[in-house]
Amino acid sequence: MASTTTLAELNRTTLARQHLLRRSGARRTAEQIAGDVGGLQAQHADMPYLGLAARRTGAAVDAVQDALTARLLVKATAMRSTLHLLPAARWAAADVVSAEARLAAWRPSARRAGIDLVELNAAVREHCAQPRTVDEVEAFVVDRHPGVDAAAAVPGGVSRAWWRLASAGGGLVHVPPSGFWHEHGTHRVVAGATWLGSADRPDPDGARADVVERYLRAFGPATRADVARGVGIRGRRLLEAALDRLDLRELTGPDGAGLLDLADAELVPGDAPAPVRLLPRWDHLLVAFDDRSRLLDPAVVEHVYRRNGDVLPTVWVAGRVVGTWSWDGGAVRLTAVADLAPDVRAAIEAEARTVLAAVAPGRRGSDLEIRWADDARGSGRARR
Repeated sequence: MASTTTLAELNRTTLARQHLLRRSGARRTAEQIAGDVGGLQAQHADMPYLGLAARRTGAAVDAVQDALTARLLVKATAMRSTLHLLPAARWAAADVVSAEARLAAWRPSARRAGIDLVELNAAVREHCAQPRTVDEVEAFVVDRHPGVDAAAAVPGGVSRAWWRLASAGGGLVHVPPSGFWHEHGTHRVVAGATWLGSADRPDPDGARADVVERYLRAFGPATRADVARGVGIRGRRLLEAALDRLDLRELTGPDGAGLLDLADAELVPGDAPAPVRLLPRWDHLLVAFDDRSRLLDPAVVEHVYRRNGDVLPTVWVAGRVVGTWSWDGGAVRLTAVADLAPDVRAAIEAEARTVLAAVAPGRRGSDLEIRWADDARGSGRARR
């Protein structure tokens, strides 16, 4: 009979696996942390640095940039077709699974355009044996398919039609300085096999099992729906085949739902202390679950998840989301969506100084301007 776990145990266990109950020391490298937590979200250049600063002591910028330069970390499109920083050793499996989902999504458009996506992607990988911009990739595929109107074949409103089709099969990674702190310039991509010096790619069955195992190690225990959403596997048969390859145990969630976890993984007691944390926009933790009840209350959801699909930076107290925050390079703006005692607000301000000191080591925390958008003692009043 499956043992039952509580909501508090799920919360603390997930936060522990995400290095959010206690920061790891600087001896644990940026690539190791990225592997532990299932990848660092990198849709925006600064996201992975803030995500690392919440989970590890020490300066974040050099740690990430050095790992990217050394090719120990790679920036690539992976889970849910979004950009992440992944350990180089984990990239190939994640790429295979991500490409499988993207090929399925773009195959109808390719049929309308009369294009073989696999053949197109193979040609693009060969073309990207040296770094290429997206414009250069699109010019290459247009030359190969004269007279084909890719924009007419894809759904309305989709930009970069040729790039979407050409990159659907994966195999490409970003070349630094893409992924560097504050780097928003034109990026270049290169074949991952060339960049990492290995053409070996796992078979699809092995790749799915690998990414599911990594997901559970970073986010478990989880339902099957959580796993499917978190890693982007389409189809129950494929998911079950991946699960069958793993040594798992079953648990029962607080709502009676069946949960899966790795057999050697431990649960963390629900009363374990959970310190204040600030996580960046689109942090992987906030999008990795189908059921997010272990992380935030229903009343908070609308303040974090926007109708346009955006997921705002979040403030965490006692293991749950209590607000949002932003930083413009100068002032920090904090918005509470729950009643917070003065000492809790002070702890949040201290954490803001800790995180930003890790990404802006030349600035003193005491110089940081902090504003509370909802401060009853004076809305918008700044503190230093």
